[in-house]
Amino acid sequence: MKKYLSFFILGAGLLVTSCDDSLLDPFTPGALTEEVAVQSSADLAKLMNAAYILLTPTSEIEFNSIFTDEESIGYANGGQGLDDNYAFLLNAASDSPNGIWTSHYFCLSRVNRVIKFANNFEPVDAADQQVVDRLVAEAYTLRAYCHMQLISYFSTNPKDRNALGVILSDDVYPTSFLGVRATNGEVYDLIDADLAAAEALYAGVTGTPNAIFANKNFTVAMKARVNLMRGDNANAITFADEVINNSGLSLASFANYASVFHTDSNPANVEVIFKLKKQTGQTRTGAIWASVNTTLNGSPFFEMGRSLFNVLNTTNLTSATDYQITAIAGTTITIPGHTLAVGDMFVATESRPANATSANGTATTPANALLGGKVYYVRTVTGDNITLTVDPTVATPAAANFAGANGTGLAVPVKANYGDIRYSTNVHPTSIVDYNYQTSTDFRNTDKLAFRKYPGTTTNGLMVNDVKICRLSEMYLIKAEALAATGNLTDAALAVVAVRNARSNRVHPTPVYANATEAYKDVLKERRLEFIAEGYRFIDLKRLGGVANEGILRDAQDCAVNGACSLPVSDYRFALPIPTVESNANGGILATQNPGY
Repeated sequence: MKKYLSFFILGAGLLVTSCDDSLLDPFTPGALTEEVAVQSSADLAKLMNAAYILLTPTSEIEFNSIFTDEESIGYANGGQGLDDNYAFLLNAASDSPNGIWTSHYFCLSRVNRVIKFANNFEPVDAADQQVVDRLVAEAYTLRAYCHMQLISYFSTNPKDRNALGVILSDDVYPTSFLGVRATNGEVYDLIDADLAAAEALYAGVTGTPNAIFANKNFTVAMKARVNLMRGDNANAITFADEVINNSGLSLASFANYASVFHTDSNPANVEVIFKLKKQTGQTRTGAIWASVNTTLNGSPFFEMGRSLFNVLNTTNLTSATDYQITAIAGTTITIPGHTLAVGDMFVATESRPANATSANGTATTPANALLGGKVYYVRTVTGDNITLTVDPTVATPAAANFAGANGTGLAVPVKANYGDIRYSTNVHPTSIVDYNYQTSTDFRNTDKLAFRKYPGTTTNGLMVNDVKICRLSEMYLIKAEALAATGNLTDAALAVVAVRNARSNRVHPTPVYANATEAYKDVLKERRLEFIAEGYRFIDLKRLGGVANEGILRDAQDCAVNGACSLPVSDYRFALPIPTVESNANGGILATQNPGY
């Protein structure tokens, strides 16, 4: 029977991205049947681009951010999240499992067509054959990725080959098709076959991998990710090393890390293995947390969670050093005997004058006051004199002015520690930080931590940024986790500190782990900081929480609103329910619903 290409199935009306960064017309075949609609590599490319559009993982990012301990209820919250993710409430009708399920199966419906319809026509020459091979390799890689993500969320135990996984999608199905859950082993076998097929095709494709497509580096990275998830640590190490050593990519540095996220302008050989390219108005990822923009005045209904902030802000750590300000002259602060370096993070524990306040974390009352608790970065160091800045991510950071604190009763106790660029990448400088938040009687209004990671660009609009699916740092941390599992704690530490050093203004000592649990905890900590609001935290806890003895743990102030403070990884909710979007059409799937639902 001929199957007509519906406007819904092929994403008519969507702008799709071509093999460069320009835009192509949507694929709108009208009344053409599947048998004749795709007749060239250009048609195939448009179909593949529709798959990229539909892959957008906003449901995953939102769920990971709000269900776990990455975010807290914002001062502008109007009830968002309180009755579902933030309360650990999950059922088959919840938005998050439905969104995660449908986004991956919609993408699978497109890539399956790319794989099948590539045989509809003969490439015009050898160069055209390479285009077709590359597109089909991308489709195989995305098919593996989607199945891997689905297992990660919906299987009760991704390491058990015999446990139930998800519905296999490896063909073009009629609308009447009703699938059943395959075992994890069956899904892994398809993933392995798809990644092998992609690698074989990429072997004949020339040219440098492009990060806005599911390129050959991402194919190998997926092999590392899949093997880690199912507990094949030796192969996880092998494939992570292959990407680290052969991809031509380097970790983003303290100087260019923010460009990966804020402007999407990092060099092509820095950090990003695969990202979803976004155009004007597409996928306002930043709108997960705020209504208007990523500043404190942008109406944030979610803010950074305090338990995360307390680790991200290095001045809170026990390794922080105590100093004392003895003089302030405009932008210059005097601290005798300090050992501060440019890029260090810096906090005054008391305000000067003592009654100084701020409405948005930057403008102060009185003007140019020194705010206790606010995080600054060291901008310059000249002997005992330093200047500070609120934002080291900009090209020429401005010096913070503290003239309003002159003659207000110095000395001022301060804390300082190494600088971690992930703080200013994720926390907007307009944030108001209450150093004594734990005893605040109005916590939501005295401690406001505006989330910054997806500010948008001048080209694409507010809160629209490319979505990073896989980065080089993940390969280092996969390697570290797998090495810890094999008992090689020394090399595990080296892999962790490589990421930590890249994000810091100083070289860190290599950690020494007394046992595997310590190593797992450190890997989990580094992943928590490295992948903030990128859709990793839930799966990381599910995979690592048991061996690291950790689960979801919010700060007591953050969970005072509803009492949902913690959730152990043994809880049934670490496997999402098969959603109603599937069971409404496929009632038989309910017989294999996950426990607890």
